[in-house]
Amino acid sequence: MINVIFESKNGSFVKGEISGHAEFSDENDIVCASVSAVAFAVFNGIENVVGTQFGYEVKDGYLSFVMPDDLKPDTRKRVDDLLNTLYLYLIELERQYKQNIKVSKTEV
Repeated sequence: MINVIFESKNGSFVKGEISGHAEFSDENDIVCASVSAVAFAVFNGIENVVGTQFGYEVKDGYLSFVMPDDLKPDTRKRVDDLLNTLYLYLIELERQYKQNIKVSKTEV
């Protein structure tokens, strides 16, 4: 199962971790592929469209990120819009594939 944990502070995403494998299929795991594709699309958007550098780590079955604390308000909104898109997409995947992905969000 893929476990996704988002942390937010004052309504803004500050940290996230995606770990595990969906184990939907041995041949064509559409759940894992979907999670990877949307996460990397959002991360590329944050870095290359918004122009925000942030910390992240990628390994087999693992991806984590930490957003900088000192983002300007307009940049913070753009980053949050992208991360909220990621969150909502993953929530929809969880709705469709309950046995393969679990998503949570906590306020810190």
